[in-house]
Amino acid sequence: MAERQQQRKVVGLRLWRNLLFVAFVLLAVQSAIGGEEKRHFKNAYAAMMYMGTPRDYEFYVALRVMLRSLVRLKVEADLVVIASLDVPRRWIEAMKHEDGAKVVMVKNMENPYKQQANFDNRFKLTLNKLYAWSLIDYDRVVMLDSDNLFLQNTDELFQCGQFCAVFINPCIFHTGLFVLQPSLEVFNNMRHELAIKRANPDGADQGFLSGYFSDLLDRPMFHPTPNGSKLDGNYRLPLGYQMDASYYCKSEASLEHTMWSQQCNHFPKCTVVEAMVLVVLACVTIGPLMA
Repeated sequence: MAERQQQRKVVGLRLWRNLLFVAFVLLAVQSAIGGEEKRHFKNAYAAMMYMGTPRDYEFYVALRVMLRSLVRLKVEADLVVIASLDVPRRWIEAMKHEDGAKVVMVKNMENPYKQQANFDNRFKLTLNKLYAWSLIDYDRVVMLDSDNLFLQNTDELFQCGQFCAVFINPCIFHTGLFVLQPSLEVFNNMRHELAIKRANPDGADQGFLSGYFSDLLDRPMFHPTPNGSKLDGNYRLPLGYQMDASYYCKSEASLEHTMWSQQCNHFPKCTVVEAMVLVVLACVTIGPLMA
């Protein structure tokens, strides 16, 4: 009888030891997962998502593809989606849990230019892009349109200054990709400029930011620093950071025609001469960047 009791005691102790070991492993795994979810980088790639266009779902899919392209390249940055309050909950959950994005919910920015004669209603909510300056938890943010696709890691962009953008048009920078230093002071000043209806040729983010950073064409070209330190000031970015698919046309005739149509869609005041200048700029800048 005493021997049986001793055996039961030994079995019980082993059972408790095994249970404690399993519990310890589960806690360790949970802690590791929790730590990974809470990992916070000092920089971010950000994009916006809003509703009310004829192609909301297409933009949603494009945004997720872009996010996955960044994940595939193992970027050392948070992925942030600035989403309007009416974005479907299932889309929000998918971007958070399947794509690894941090979603910031915002109220749509009121567009004071919607009564302009030339206003295109597709761009009514593009001023939501200005919320990027309110992301003050980050040192630098690369703000993106959802139709971007990354072919290589571009984390060196986080070394750039307070505002950096690409001049696809020789005289007007493009807002499909730009680098910024978040600042509530700048964000509030931008909202003030909207309130007093600063001149805006297209009524969208493109026209507003082109006027707000009107001297960017005179700024120096950005080159990554050897030691990885961040730069101060505003810079132009090489064309290779914002290449349009049309630049990969096979024939010169097709290239000239497509560049003309693409440039005029973005910048109505462009000329054929400006479009041809872009060919030269592409040859000069895309080679070293993509090497």
